Amino acid sequence: MFYLPTSIILIGYSIITLVYIISNWKEKVEKGLVANEIAIGLLFLIAGVLFPFMYQFHSVLIPLETLNFLWLFTSIFFLIEMGIWSLTLIYNAIISKRDPKIMAERDYSKYREDFNRNWTDDLKSEYGRKVLHLFTCSIIFIFWSLGTILDNFGILDNFNLDNYSFSYWLTILIGFGFIFMFQIADLARLTKFYMLPKWARKWYFSMRQEELETFLASTPLVLSFVPFIFAPFPIFAAVALITTGADAMACVIGKKYGKHALRKNSKKTIEGFIAGGISTFLIVIIIMNLYYTWMPVGIIKIFLMAVTATIIFLLIDMFAKFISDNILNPILTGLGMWLIYLL
Repeated sequence: MFYLPTSIILIGYSIITLVYIISNWKEKVEKGLVANEIAIGLLFLIAGVLFPFMYQFHSVLIPLETLNFLWLFTSIFFLIEMGIWSLTLIYNAIISKRDPKIMAERDYSKYREDFNRNWTDDLKSEYGRKVLHLFTCSIIFIFWSLGTILDNFGILDNFNLDNYSFSYWLTILIGFGFIFMFQIADLARLTKFYMLPKWARKWYFSMRQEELETFLASTPLVLSFVPFIFAPFPIFAAVALITTGADAMACVIGKKYGKHALRKNSKKTIEGFIAGGISTFLIVIIIMNLYYTWMPVGIIKIFLMAVTATIIFLLIDMFAKFISDNILNPILTGLGMWLIYLL
């Protein structure tokens, strides 16, 4: 039962997010944000329900005492994180309400005006946003490589762990810690902006204009990886790299070399569209061969997975409207590859 605190936090985030959406329903409908934000709430719910099965799914021989330790450590880590955040928000709420000057300075409408006045949609700014997403993805590969090395040296055996259980434990610990931090900050930003400390408010100067009235894209991006923890690692790795790497390539190439609009009144370009498709195909081919040991499949199946992922990526890039591609890309490309693998 040591998994319960983490599951409760995730499900709690789901409930709070959905309550926030319902409380601001009219505004969300007018701005076309309902579908995307409901999807985020549901992703939290799915993560909370699936969490108790994540560590042992690929490691069926892991002893219960080891599993309990992983759950307990994870839950304590997150409870401490939530406690620190709660105290920080309460402290800032108190000092803001005691001083009208501070409260006035922390007015979100004023913050939005300053943000829009200083907003630049250039290549340099885009690099910063994409680097953050790529860093999120790199954690998966760093921890998997660390787990592989320790497993090969027999070190993990001493702790009744294997590559999957150890690597996924670290990945989930950091990944969920990341989304817990950003979601609580986002909920404060959108409802009680004065509760955010100065250092947290500075985070948001790197967000996109379209994120001013909704949640950051980073949170659903990480949550969308959750179902693929139950897939073989190459699929999980490909999903993460497609969502961050192929999307980054499409965006950067489109901004730097894009001359032709993908469709009328769209900021996306044909050049970026093609770059994203090629990147997706190459990512699947490279990942499936690089991590062949953990999912030995033939070249034809690898090719079919690459083609499937590419087609889905391009369709999403072309037609996605009400739900962010940071949700649709991992979910749909991952399911497509997983289905081909199972056939």
